[in-house]
Amino acid sequence: MSATQTLARRQTDEVSAGFHQSWFPLALGSDLGAGQVIGRDVLGTRVVCYRDAAGRAVVQAAYCPHLGADLSVGQVVDGQIRCAYHHWRFDCAGRCVDIPAGDKIPPGARIPTYPSAEAWGLIWAFNGEAPNFAVPGIPGAEERELIYETHFRGTRPSDPWVSTSNGVDFQHLRTLHGLPVIDPDAVTVGEHSIEYRIESPVVVQEGRITGVNTFSQHLAVGDQHMFMLFSGAPIAHGHTLGFYVYGVRDTGQGRAGAAERLAELGAFVRQLIAEDAPVLDTIRFRPRVLVVSDRHLARFLKYVREFPRALPPDA
Repeated sequence: MSATQTLARRQTDEVSAGFHQSWFPLALGSDLGAGQVIGRDVLGTRVVCYRDAAGRAVVQAAYCPHLGADLSVGQVVDGQIRCAYHHWRFDCAGRCVDIPAGDKIPPGARIPTYPSAEAWGLIWAFNGEAPNFAVPGIPGAEERELIYETHFRGTRPSDPWVSTSNGVDFQHLRTLHGLPVIDPDAVTVGEHSIEYRIESPVVVQEGRITGVNTFSQHLAVGDQHMFMLFSGAPIAHGHTLGFYVYGVRDTGQGRAGAAERLAELGAFVRQLIAEDAPVLDTIRFRPRVLVVSDRHLARFLKYVREFPRALPPDA
């Protein structure tokens, strides 16, 4: 079998296996107000995000089981999603609870509901019946301890794990970004995460990959502590929706007291993203010839290949 045929078979197998069972960011929490509905193309299908009567984020399949209308053009009524076409209404578990025409509700009148969460200013959904691990965090701090900002990065023509590989590609930090980074002696590969810690006289770096699509890190330079999180969700195979978060410790002076530190960190993060963009927006990621310096990247690629996958519930 030729290299081209092998690659084609691998790509076909990947599509049939579905998507990684990971937590995926879908939207900014600030964009999802009470009574609002957001539609997102993700995991090769489409979902809707809205808030229930208590304000919690709900993520469900977007297509009404009646005739397939897109529920993102519907309305939220009493914390439940209502189809714009015939006003079939579904509760937060996906069950149809009302058909205005008066018909008996069929047992199959349901929409799949994803495990969901709200953290770091993002609405997350898990690809699976139940989460296998917690929503991604940032090493060295809890969310309540930080003052942070969350932003939409845009879309990218590659799978989310390609960008995440940057987290263990220490060569590129020196060559592309010009950072004086020291390779860690080892990375710890767990069932659902990869972690490492680098210490030098002036810098401490803690890095963590959660699932296959989220990289977060804590950088300490002297008495300055910086926290970052980069994550993406697959719109379809080979196409990603991206977000990023950056924050600083809350010293008790509130957002105003952190404004200067936050602005400096934001400029640094946006510079990293801008330097990566010309490469990651055009890359045809085909690892063929790896060297010793790629040892941590090679472990990540093996971890990605072996990570559990599943088809989304309405595939």
